[in-house]
Amino acid sequence: MKIKKPEDLRKIKTRGMILLSPDTARITVGTATCGNARGAEKTVNAIKRELKRQGVKADVVKVGCNGMCYAEPIVEVIRSGKPRITYGYAGVDRAADIVKSLSTGKPVEDIALLRHDEHKTADGIESVKYSKGRPGRTYSGIKDYNKCDFFKKQKKLVSRNAGTINPESMDEYIALGGYSALAKALTSMKPEQIINEVKTSRLRGRGGAGFPAGLKWEACRRADGEKKYIVCNGSEGDPEIGMHRSFLESDPHAVIEGIILAGYCIEAQEGYIYLNDRYVLASERVKTAIRQAEKIGLLGKNIMSSGFSFSLKVKRGGGAYVCGEETALLNSLEGSIGEPRTRPPFPVEKGLFGMPTVVNNLETLANIPLIVEHGGKWFAETGTPSGRGTKIVALSGNVSQTCWVEVPLGTKVDDIIKTFGRGTANGKRIKAFQTGGPSGGILPARLLKTKLDYDSLARAGTLLGSGGLLVMDEDTDIICMARFLTEFFADESCGKCTSCREGVKRLLDLIDTIAEGCGTEDHLNIIKRMDKAMRDTSFCALGKTAAAPIASVIKHFPGDVKKRMLKQ
Repeated sequence: MKIKKPEDLRKIKTRGMILLSPDTARITVGTATCGNARGAEKTVNAIKRELKRQGVKADVVKVGCNGMCYAEPIVEVIRSGKPRITYGYAGVDRAADIVKSLSTGKPVEDIALLRHDEHKTADGIESVKYSKGRPGRTYSGIKDYNKCDFFKKQKKLVSRNAGTINPESMDEYIALGGYSALAKALTSMKPEQIINEVKTSRLRGRGGAGFPAGLKWEACRRADGEKKYIVCNGSEGDPEIGMHRSFLESDPHAVIEGIILAGYCIEAQEGYIYLNDRYVLASERVKTAIRQAEKIGLLGKNIMSSGFSFSLKVKRGGGAYVCGEETALLNSLEGSIGEPRTRPPFPVEKGLFGMPTVVNNLETLANIPLIVEHGGKWFAETGTPSGRGTKIVALSGNVSQTCWVEVPLGTKVDDIIKTFGRGTANGKRIKAFQTGGPSGGILPARLLKTKLDYDSLARAGTLLGSGGLLVMDEDTDIICMARFLTEFFADESCGKCTSCREGVKRLLDLIDTIAEGCGTEDHLNIIKRMDKAMRDTSFCALGKTAAAPIASVIKHFPGDVKKRMLKQ
């Protein structure tokens, strides 16, 4: 069936709702990379075997990640008229118990994390509405989803479908309002109107620099060129960060819809999704989603009889960190060495293959359907003056619960760590934290009250970046941590500019000198001078921020540094 007008989406929507709320039970298993690493695929197969053995009927569906990576494998059981139950740590050995619960009506209490008595939507966003369950005495000992801080204190807008829908089912995405924003745009909005809504929303790029998305689109639309391109940056080369991967593995159509809308706004007819080469599952799922969209006419020629045509391809890069920088990414897409270009000209004027190009982060583009559907003012109601909307955060390091969550911009760092990470895994006090990946400074615990937004983090001496939050406890050797991050830069430097290529190597030598107890004040002064020189002369953000880890340690942890200095 080809979608020729918005009304055609209704038939698919009805079909999708049947999948989401079937007459028989629906058992979902989180099979994003985090779940698969904990044996989720084996759990899927074990549940299927148990259903057959016990003679129970149910649909077993692979979904993405709901953010509770610490409790994988995650299994949910959905039945009409009963509370929806979320199980954690559901390995192969618990499959028989989960299937048996369908017959007995008694949940497996020792692995039951949450019950969903009723579903509440967020800010009017359409989501699956399961039949209201009656907890009764049988379910009363299981925590209510709506009273669980892990979800109650999130604002799941972009990630609203993650862990709920089958990422390889376009019908389920459409059932929850998917592609309705595209239909609205193509039938009743001009490109300039959409760009104005994006400007009104004050959406800033979620990849690092935080440049206003609407201004970038406007500049590209005005630029002259025979062709124009949209490029989705899903490179995500930061260590210990995987929320772009998890998001694409959970809801690829949300990103695709955002890319198509961006293409419509700047008059592009072709787009690319650039992914880290290690993101195999994410690549497979987004390619499946593209084929589905092509099959029903949401990608291709004359989309919804609007006269607008758009095609989309996936390109897997070499995994280089520097390819997170937009011009290095464009070089990689063209088949050249992944190294930054001199700017100006900027990509919006001369980008991919020399044509005007918008490069947006994956998360940035996933916000676009929400803005088109609900308006820029609605979006701007969340967040802070310097950062509107929400941000997906990957919490890692020494925390009790590693996870990825979506919170309003402006949420305090310590609230994220306490609420979602449940503090440190060993109960020790937090010594330091880092935001924004390796390019962010290492900050002391006294700055934990810092708000998660662009300006607040900049004043604290770090950056928002793509949303990583790394926690270090009191036993962390802060000098060794700075060395680890600097060594990462040394490995990832493309070598184009001397200040970065030679600077990171020299920084490593200086850190080693300090770590070995041979450092002096002269060594510290050299690092400070190099920090300034590299910021002033490097081509891209990698070189400009390569000294940030050790420079921030010298500034914020003088006691740790002095303990390792040469006794004079």
